[in-house]
Amino acid sequence: MKKSLLWQLTPRSGGPSSFLFGTMHVRDLRAFEWFELAKVYLEKCPVFATEFEFSETDHQAVAAVMQPADQLPLDQALKAGVWKNMQFYCKKKLGVPAENLRHLHPMAVSLALTNALLAGEAAYSLDETLWEYARSKGKRTAGVETFEEQLQTLKRIPYKQHLKSLTWLLKNYGRQKKRLKKMMRWYRSGNIQRLYQSARKDARGMRRAMLFDRNRLMVQRFTEIARQESLFCAVGAGHLAGEKGMLRLLRKNGFKVKAIPGPKHRK
Repeated sequence: MKKSLLWQLTPRSGGPSSFLFGTMHVRDLRAFEWFELAKVYLEKCPVFATEFEFSETDHQAVAAVMQPADQLPLDQALKAGVWKNMQFYCKKKLGVPAENLRHLHPMAVSLALTNALLAGEAAYSLDETLWEYARSKGKRTAGVETFEEQLQTLKRIPYKQHLKSLTWLLKNYGRQKKRLKKMMRWYRSGNIQRLYQSARKDARGMRRAMLFDRNRLMVQRFTEIARQESLFCAVGAGHLAGEKGMLRLLRKNGFKVKAIPGPKHRK
């Protein structure tokens, strides 16, 4: 598969072209090298879609899902050695005692510790920045999922799986830093195949819920819009490639798929 984050989709039966862009939910400026190119094609489209419409965000609903009633505090749910690692990394990377986070969902802690390995230079993450830009240009915004559907996906993942993922991170934090550097390099070069492989590995035990079912749903919604009018759609780059990825599914749905060359990148 060609290396690109930006793809043109044209219905074989005729009609306007739409565009699919692989994004990242990070504020690290290394992820923004494709931003200017993405804006050029975004401006051609009357509709802009992200995974879900950001204006639908319900923080109370997220908090309810992320704090199940039967959840043990993390100092009890994690093994003693793993909890000791959490104490060390929370103090070093987040500047807070782990005890302050003991009642959080494991996924929330994993995200906080992972984000601490990336720079927070931009005011918003890349996908949010694109959304704000689209709104400033008067584009109609939409989601190829609903916010409620994303919550339901989160609910489908067993709590033990979240604990397992946090345990891996706390045991392999230095390794995760190196992985993120590789992922950023793959992202900047448009290597969506490697990004898909990484996402597939990270979703071990959760692939159907986190990747495959969501890809089918997002392709269905993309198709519904793109058969009527030109759409610029930004989703996580890990959703694009693979046998069950969005590009392959869109090709099966009757779209001609063409990579758009990206900016030149440093090695």
